[in-house]
Amino acid sequence: MSNRVVVDDDDDERSSLLSRVNRQGSVNIVFKDGPRERSGSSSESRPLISPTVRNIIIAVLNVITNVMMNVSLPIYAGTMDEVGGDAFVLLMNTSFTVSILFAIMTLIVKYTKLDPKASLRPKSSWKVLIAMGLFTTLNGILVVNASPPNRTPPYLQGILASTVIPYTVLCRLIILRKGISTVRALCTCVVLAGLFITTEPQTFGLDGSGNGDSGPTPSVLQRIIWPLCFALGFLPIGLSNVFCEKELKKDECESLGFITWTNVFQFVTLLFFFWTDFVPGFGMSSSASEFFTKFGKGFSCLFSSATSCRGLAGKAWLFNVGYVFGNLFQFLLIQYAEGSVFAVIIQAMVTPIATIFWTLFSYDQKADIFKWNPVMNTTTGFTLSGLAVIVPGVLLYNYFSRKEAQAAARSTDISINVVN
Repeated sequence: MSNRVVVDDDDDERSSLLSRVNRQGSVNIVFKDGPRERSGSSSESRPLISPTVRNIIIAVLNVITNVMMNVSLPIYAGTMDEVGGDAFVLLMNTSFTVSILFAIMTLIVKYTKLDPKASLRPKSSWKVLIAMGLFTTLNGILVVNASPPNRTPPYLQGILASTVIPYTVLCRLIILRKGISTVRALCTCVVLAGLFITTEPQTFGLDGSGNGDSGPTPSVLQRIIWPLCFALGFLPIGLSNVFCEKELKKDECESLGFITWTNVFQFVTLLFFFWTDFVPGFGMSSSASEFFTKFGKGFSCLFSSATSCRGLAGKAWLFNVGYVFGNLFQFLLIQYAEGSVFAVIIQAMVTPIATIFWTLFSYDQKADIFKWNPVMNTTTGFTLSGLAVIVPGVLLYNYFSRKEAQAAARSTDISINVVN
């Protein structure tokens, strides 16, 4: 009896193939993304575009849609505050709307035959899907509540947000037993260095923002706890990236259905944790009564065109569309490229590119439109310098990742049919 094993060229599992052969007996190995097909049948069709080109396209779309989400979020959140709403309404609306949109996308892809394997039937365990939803919820709750300037100074937030990269590397090593080589680790350090360069103006007050503190001066304990809470908020994202890689690298898993269910459980867990918004000293509301008042105002404006709502519904949809496609391309990058580490390194380009966007455009709150208003200042110089470091780091990481995958494929030297 011969078992057929399909192996992605970028997958790190090649090193375990020989042990799998020993366990399974006769195995037909097919490298579907390698520099050449290694199948016993010459009739198997080759992809229309190479895996490298495919991954570049996904990466570019990932950056564009995440920049869209990054740019629209402060506008959406600011308007939510202006109409008397609450950040928790923003989180719940996003998770609910995104769940519906992904479910619709899955059905369209399935019934238009774009991908007959697409299905809303979950192919991962309920435990994994619930965990994925919980991770995203914890990230939202911790980061949103720790992000006000009087809790975590803006000059620290850019640096602390970059902790998602080492979190992902460490979680991937512990959970999946997949590390990265020394040269790829150096590329990762280069990307982190580029991120630090982009935050220099805020860190040292070169942009005139100082510490960015507002409101009452926090105590020494608060100055420690809130930045720690902000940084800890990115640990669930590191875990989510690793669990996503583990599930999406399985042959039977399908991206759209998996994303749909993770967002469904994010919404469910948000409902369960609504009380965190009025925990004294932590949430954004002082009491349950104030929470429900804010929730009512914010929720009603999401479905209203009244002048007092200041176009909140349209801004919500702008953010939600960016969120949907940003998540989609992020998951596809994890599934088809090297994995979760490469995906978060690609994400590192989002913040400096979004910063460059704001140096070229300004937002007119009264007219609710973006205006061309280029400004060249210290922040612009540091952002461009940081991006000039990040981009080569990303390209080198991808280059060495593919070289290592090809070297691993050659070193295994497995014949097309291996018999025990």
